[in-house]
Amino acid sequence: MTRNLALVVVEESWYNIRKGGYAMSYDFIWSIDSEVVQSSVPRTARGLATHENVACSISGGSDSDIMLDIVSKLDTDKKVHYVFFDTGIEMSATKKHLDYLENRYGIEIEHIRHNTPIPIAVKEYGYPFISKKFSDYIERLQKHGFQWEDGTFEELDKKYPNCQTALRWWCNAWGEKSSANIERAPYLKEFMMQNPPKIKISPKCCDYGKKKPADMAVKKYNVDLTLVGVRKAEWGARSMAYKSCLVDGKHGLQHFPLFWFKEADKEAYEKACGIVHSDAYTVYGCKRTGCAGCPFGTGFEDELKMLEEYEPNLYKAVCNIFGPSYEYTRAYRKFRDEKKAEEKAKKQKK
Repeated sequence: MTRNLALVVVEESWYNIRKGGYAMSYDFIWSIDSEVVQSSVPRTARGLATHENVACSISGGSDSDIMLDIVSKLDTDKKVHYVFFDTGIEMSATKKHLDYLENRYGIEIEHIRHNTPIPIAVKEYGYPFISKKFSDYIERLQKHGFQWEDGTFEELDKKYPNCQTALRWWCNAWGEKSSANIERAPYLKEFMMQNPPKIKISPKCCDYGKKKPADMAVKKYNVDLTLVGVRKAEWGARSMAYKSCLVDGKHGLQHFPLFWFKEADKEAYEKACGIVHSDAYTVYGCKRTGCAGCPFGTGFEDELKMLEEYEPNLYKAVCNIFGPSYEYTRAYRKFRDEKKAEEKAKKQKK
């Protein structure tokens, strides 16, 4: 592809700000049929050039594979620390793929695990349910002895003081059509009023599986920049939380090399650079990797079938860890679908 003028300007600007003669070449991007790739890689080069202690978070997923390929080509000084956050419930296919990546790129990927891995975190703090945000609200309500009752925000605020954030969720008081309202999950409020949770619910397994190990890596290496494989086109909670490919927050400065990549850009890169993905994708048929059998995944039922077929020991493990969450989610989905069917039948009678 012929370089267009805008991209050349971008390229020159990144070269001009590099520190201390830090030299790198990213000529490889001009063989990739994607202007998004050609404009994104120089931003990552800039990050490497202007930071001393860089960590790259490797997950074994498809986005992570591309990010690693980019970073390994730019990291001529070999200053990047490659880290993998071991949740305690990883697929064998992922572990095998990490070995492949180490051999292909001549790197060491450090496995970092918190002393409270996911199985222990779930047991101590509670089960994931529906989403991280909703689980957080439910956890807050449970801590205040909430009785899963109806009422206005003002009425319930008097009864359960110091719990306004979660009560706003329960009362749909975050504003019309807000994603922070319980109504975003159809009939969930009605379901919980009729079927109060008998299990503790919490999103903290995510904290101990990924976030806290990431903070451990930042502290261990005095990291001033972390590279993470977040793409805006994922449309997940993580991607929607960010507006830019560079953020500075409580977990330190983070850069997302693939933030603007869409599927077509990924495919162009994979084809040009010979990217090989994990068996989890190519053999098992996974659409995602990460915490195996995560109840937050809308397709966890399909993932459980996959695990039962290809990784039966892990299948048994996640069923033991998340079993009550699966059952409560299934009960909700059945309730929701029945209510939708009733609503549809009423409309047809009119």
